[in-house]
Amino acid sequence: MNGKPTSIEVYTTTHRILGRVQAGPTGLFSYINIPTRSYIEMEGAHLSRLHQPSKMVARHPTLWLVKSEVVVLLLSSRSELGAASFARGGYTSKVPHWVRILMGGYELRGMVESSGKFNFGAIIFEGDSLFVPIYHIDFNAVLFPAVRTRSPVGLINRKMVDGLALLSKEEIPKPKDDAG
Repeated sequence: MNGKPTSIEVYTTTHRILGRVQAGPTGLFSYINIPTRSYIEMEGAHLSRLHQPSKMVARHPTLWLVKSEVVVLLLSSRSELGAASFARGGYTSKVPHWVRILMGGYELRGMVESSGKFNFGAIIFEGDSLFVPIYHIDFNAVLFPAVRTRSPVGLINRKMVDGLALLSKEEIPKPKDDAG
């Protein structure tokens, strides 16, 4: 594939991996959801265990991860995600829904977008994509409090979701004031 590699932060149920992928011109969303490929090839991978987050276990020039075992992939900007929407008839706008997601030993707070009223079944079960985009992520490991991070955008593995709830109005993060 051509183009600049995309830096990603990947969490499995046991490890955190930093590295790069060659997502190609269509972005990471399309690359990660290719149905004919069941693995992710990472370059320059730095591996650490969840119970020792500050200790790097190893560096590998190439590391292959089984997609179905990946819990979440985090990115540094929304533009790296690429096109993550599907063609719809008519004029509809995306509606933000703030959620808490329980998955594979992690809790995640963030925002999902849909074309209307929140529909859990549609987000988690409908369509062919294994990974779905989440925005404004606050992510932490339940059993390892030192494993906590934030990201503007990421992809979650729908098959790893144990539960999902809409956040109350009090829990929704307030927008940051750019004026100071």
